[in-house]
Amino acid sequence: MKIDANAIEGFDAMSDEEKVKALLGFEIEAPAPKDNNDEVTKLKTALSKANSEAADWKRQLREKQTEQERAEAERAERDKERDELIATLQRKETVSGYLANCLSLGYDKDLATEAANAMADGDAAKIFECQQKFLEAKTKELEAAALNKQPGLTAGAPPTAKDAEINEENKYRRWAGLPPLK
Repeated sequence: MKIDANAIEGFDAMSDEEKVKALLGFEIEAPAPKDNNDEVTKLKTALSKANSEAADWKRQLREKQTEQERAEAERAERDKERDELIATLQRKETVSGYLANCLSLGYDKDLATEAANAMADGDAAKIFECQQKFLEAKTKELEAAALNKQPGLTAGAPPTAKDAEINEENKYRRWAGLPPLK
C-alpha cells in the first residue's frame, strides 16, 4: 500500500529527517470491513432450499414408480453388471490366446504379455514395438549361439617351424592316401 504524501501537511517543505519522522508517525486508517453476513446467509438459505426441493422431487419420483418399474430398473442394473463381466472375461480370453501364440513363437513372458495386451487393444504401434524388441533379442541369441559353436583355441604350445613342415607333409600324405605323421 502506498502512502499519500499530500495527507501530511507541509511535507514538501520538510527536510529529509523531518520527512522520515513524519512518515514513521503517520497512521493509516484501515477501511471498515464490509458486512457480508446478510449475503452469505441468503446464499446458504437458497442452497438449503434447492437441496430440499431436489430431495422432494426424488422422493416423489420414487413414489410414482410402480413395482414393475422398480423391478425393471433393478433388472437393467443386473444386466449392465453381467455385460461388464462378460466383456472382461472375453478380453481375458483374447489376451490369453494371444499370449499363448507369442510364447510359442519364442517371446519371453513379459514381452509376450505386453504384446498380447497390445493385440487385444488393437494398438498397432505397440505391437510393432514389441516385435522389434523380440527381433533384437532373437538376433542377440543367434549371435551368441554362433559364437558358442566356434571351435575353441588349443591350450598347447604355439606352432613351430617343424609343426608347419609336418602339416605340409601331411597334406601330401592325405592326397596320396597315406596316414598322417604325428
